[in-house]
Amino acid sequence: MSDKPEIHIWLQPVKGEPLTVRTGDFATLESAVVALNEAFDEGRTLRLRLTAPDDAEDGFALINFAHVVAVKVWPEAAKGADDGQYL
Repeated sequence: MSDKPEIHIWLQPVKGEPLTVRTGDFATLESAVVALNEAFDEGRTLRLRLTAPDDAEDGFALINFAHVVAVKVWPEAAKGADDGQYL
């Protein structure tokens, strides 16, 4: 088990429904905010390792931030999306 925090990321694509993913790719919430802000500002593609629930295998997501209009990020410890930070 990793000592990195589990971060939840909510994405609103240009077209389609919002999506929330969980990842442990970032050392801190602050580093996640910096990386996501850069990808969002530059319209880059970011590869995230997804944290799977319980016994399921982890997967990966390639997110093209050129097609995302809003991002919200919050730590796993937060009980609701209202506690997150919009980028």
